[in-house]
Amino acid sequence: MRLTCLLFILCLLGAASFAVAEEESWDDVGIDQRLGERIPLDDLQFVDEEGTTISLASLFDRPIILTLVYYRCPSICSPLLAEVSRVIQNCDLTPGEDYRLVSISFDPEEGPDLTVLKKENMLAAMEKKPAPPDAWRFLTGNEENIRRITEAVGFRYIRDPNEVDYIHAAVVIFLSSDGMIARYLEGMQFNPADMELAVVDASTGTARAFMRKAQRLCYSFDENASTYVLQVNRLILGLTGLFVVLFLVFLVVKKPAAKPEAADEDDTPKPGATESVT
Repeated sequence: MRLTCLLFILCLLGAASFAVAEEESWDDVGIDQRLGERIPLDDLQFVDEEGTTISLASLFDRPIILTLVYYRCPSICSPLLAEVSRVIQNCDLTPGEDYRLVSISFDPEEGPDLTVLKKENMLAAMEKKPAPPDAWRFLTGNEENIRRITEAVGFRYIRDPNEVDYIHAAVVIFLSSDGMIARYLEGMQFNPADMELAVVDASTGTARAFMRKAQRLCYSFDENASTYVLQVNRLILGLTGLFVVLFLVFLVVKKPAAKPEAADEDDTPKPGATESVT
């Protein structure tokens, strides 16, 4: 009887310890948004699809859409990359021209054999708006470089204690050409308009099209919700101002012209009248 009670108590303690450990593990997973900060581009090196070690800075000649994944991941990473592929095909901006996509594995055991396959699959799926090979890069790296990039952007993840996989969040990070963190879009589904606006925000003023400027005026980024929100008050104010301007123009155009003053009747010669000769 005593042995049974002792075993029961040990089971309870083990379950409690496991629950506490699991709760602490989940606390180590998430996104710490670091908007406005810059990642250390010059000090980061990764291996590309061809097995060549490159500097991350060499890819930053335009805004970057960054995804942190691991290529073996079946539950989050593959659907996330597929969603990014779907959304960018429905944007007006062009991959490879207006921005570049970069996916980095945070699993140091992965290598070019996986990046080549993943790149082929992603580019093949972009039938609606094909992208050149250089438009989307797939990289791997060692633990040190992985740690530095994930810490720089606030990406927190852990290895599943019972599996060989990782526990992590789904996020797309938008960086300017000089490595500044401009936007985060979290989740597994995205609106093409949100994706496009985030790229425009990361472009640091290089996108000069009128419609893009109008979009930035009509929408603002909600950091808590990680999405763009339509600013109804700005629309109302803008429409009100436009109405006032149009009304003033209408008044100026429709203002009646001043009538010429009537000629003095005394100075007007009457019919049949002749000048008197002195």
